[in-house]
Amino acid sequence: MNLVYNIFLYALWFLSTYYVIVLILIMLIGRKNLYENKKFNFKKEPRVSVIIPAYNEEGKIKFTIKSLKKVRYKNIEFIIVNDGSEDGTSEEVKEYIKGDPKFIFIDRKENKGKAASLNDGIARASGEYVATMDADSVIEPGIFYKTIPYFSDEKTAAVTVSVLVKDPESFIHKIFEMEYIIGLSLYLKVFSFFNGIFVTPGPFSIYRKGIIQKIGGFDEKSITEDMEIAYRIQKNHYKIVHCLEAKAYTILPPTFKKITVQRRRWYSGALHTLAKHRNVLLNRKYGAFGFVAFLNYLLIFLGLVLFLSTLYLFGSNLVEGLLHLKYSNLDLWLRIKSAEFDILTMSRAAILGFVSVSFTVFSLVLGLIMTRTDIKKKKLGILGYPFLFFLYQYFWLVSIIKVIGGKGIKWR
Repeated sequence: MNLVYNIFLYALWFLSTYYVIVLILIMLIGRKNLYENKKFNFKKEPRVSVIIPAYNEEGKIKFTIKSLKKVRYKNIEFIIVNDGSEDGTSEEVKEYIKGDPKFIFIDRKENKGKAASLNDGIARASGEYVATMDADSVIEPGIFYKTIPYFSDEKTAAVTVSVLVKDPESFIHKIFEMEYIIGLSLYLKVFSFFNGIFVTPGPFSIYRKGIIQKIGGFDEKSITEDMEIAYRIQKNHYKIVHCLEAKAYTILPPTFKKITVQRRRWYSGALHTLAKHRNVLLNRKYGAFGFVAFLNYLLIFLGLVLFLSTLYLFGSNLVEGLLHLKYSNLDLWLRIKSAEFDILTMSRAAILGFVSVSFTVFSLVLGLIMTRTDIKKKKLGILGYPFLFFLYQYFWLVSIIKVIGGKGIKWR
């Protein structure tokens, strides 16, 4: 068992390290293109429609509306779709958009889901481009002057932006803030260098409306419509690009329990999307995208197997050790007090773990530097970042159990 475990451990370590190093090298080679700052060369502002689906967003959607009112882009409309909210979302929206002609409010009494709300908004939209954003997110005023220029390429179907955490206060929020800075900002830009983006994040993404309509709109059966539509965009050989300099901010769920509910939806939806579009995996027809998708999920599942195997071995060794102490009449407390740390006695697995944590922190700090983040203000997040590995295993485990159990999950 230990031999098989060690072989598996080294193989996974090599594969994951190789993958991250490749991404870092691509990032360093293309560092001059991370911030492109494309010029807005349109003689007339193209029409943009912003669609905001909302379900039970009372107390949060007002911040979204306030940020929309600060947008400097003039040729724009905002379409808010209330998806049968059971709280005071409808009243709050009416209060904050009152008298503003740029806002259109679709106040639906029936809950149909986020994707259906987005499709309703697209049907009503008059813009050449449609932006989608969550009702618990805010955007910077100049975001459209930064993103619209990327559509100069007719093959570009969507533009994603840097999604960051709004006002992280708790320790857990500061840890996830690091994930957003790296995973939903920097690495999306790196993936865009070889057309490998596999999600158009819900907090904010902007699309060419004609292409979205051509490929059938958002999948109303999907609970992760932002990922599912990215797969179809790629399968239809259109481009998804990333604008690192444009920023949207999202509000994280306030408690770990609610974060778990959110992640369970994300990961369960990711599994359903993978099953639906499994023909992209390792398919040369879809270029690098098929290989990136395969490698991402391979590392996820192998990481989960390693985690469960480690727990099993740790538990077995612990029980065996306690039984040894019991039958040999050794004092456990005395054994603990007399224990000494000696690096020469560390197992190869422990050394490998230490190296992995060190490399994880190094790659995080490098990413923060590349994104022009003030590292001094992110010390707590950096300290807790390696613990994301354990959180990921928990989230994926509960999601897989949910999918296998066949229990449905709603978008809220």
